Amino acid sequence: MADVEVHRFGLQDAVLALAEKHGIPICATILGKSVVSEIHPLYLGVYEGAMGRETVRQYVEESDCVILLGAFMTDINLGIFTANLDPAKCVYVTSETLRIRHHHFHDVLLEDFVRGLSKANLHPPKRDMPRDRERDNEPFVLKPDAKVTVRQLFRRINELLDDSMVVVADVGDSLFASADLTIHRRTDFLSPAYYTSMGFAIPAAVGVQVANRDRRPIVIVGDGAFQMTCLELSTAVKLGFNPIVLVLNNKGYTTERFLQEGPFNDIPNWNYHRLPELLGGGWGFEVRTEGELDQALKAALNNEDTFSQPRAVPFGEATLKTAVSCRRVAPATRIRCGRVPRISAPVLNPAPPELRSNGGCAPSISAASCRAAG
Repeated sequence: MADVEVHRFGLQDAVLALAEKHGIPICATILGKSVVSEIHPLYLGVYEGAMGRETVRQYVEESDCVILLGAFMTDINLGIFTANLDPAKCVYVTSETLRIRHHHFHDVLLEDFVRGLSKANLHPPKRDMPRDRERDNEPFVLKPDAKVTVRQLFRRINELLDDSMVVVADVGDSLFASADLTIHRRTDFLSPAYYTSMGFAIPAAVGVQVANRDRRPIVIVGDGAFQMTCLELSTAVKLGFNPIVLVLNNKGYTTERFLQEGPFNDIPNWNYHRLPELLGGGWGFEVRTEGELDQALKAALNNEDTFSQPRAVPFGEATLKTAVSCRRVAPATRIRCGRVPRISAPVLNPAPPELRSNGGCAPSISAASCRAAG
């Protein structure tokens, strides 16, 4: 079981060498997700105790030995303490401690342990991989008029992921539903799965492209978390970055509602899809059906120069709002979506007279089509 310290100490190659040499399956925690490529034949999936996939939970917990490498035994990693890992069958090693069964050893470096174990003459018993380890890999089948659901949304996201993309997930549904996405390259999934700090995703997406301009962030964030740090998208516009941001709008702190309901979980219901007007560029879409979702994501992918922002509201009556750059978008996309007028300072100036009559849309687009596109 590989966790976040394998990322931090750059031990991915050493861990893969250990697994491949001895044919040992690998799983990750939610904090360590994408520690190795998730299309590797030895990769099982994310272990989250009873909160995760049953096939992964059963395979891990029935093993005669579980080697936990760089793992943090937190409530989130342990599936809100639903994990059932017998210490008598575990080897637990981090940068600070080494425990083999009930015995503790001191002053052993994580890197030395991993490389030493890889050199050891081990003979682990061969064990078949679970047959259905593909984790809900049913393809996205478009039903244009169907309301967007969480399952279909994440199937569609999974379909668009490729080697150039980094998934950045905020907390709540964004994080836990993302656990089943298939990340193609290692260290291409970022999340605040340790402290579960809301508002992580938008600034983190900026960080992704500061580190590597060629990687494109796919950002999944709830409306509550988005409202905390969304104006970092202004930095993305300034620097010419191009994240695709999906805002899952549940009209409040939905995870908190399950803990304690009350009016303190309600937040203002912004017109998220109009944020590009404030920032001076972009496209906006309000998506409620799978057909609208598919069109919005295709338009976002065609945008190469600046940020794209999908927003999704209460699932069941789900709405997804997307903002896409006006630059370098295919002509057919422009005609279908309509142009969002750029805002010049001061941003509160009224729209020009020629735009006021149709709700601020470009003259070539009817007011009705503008409203339909968000």
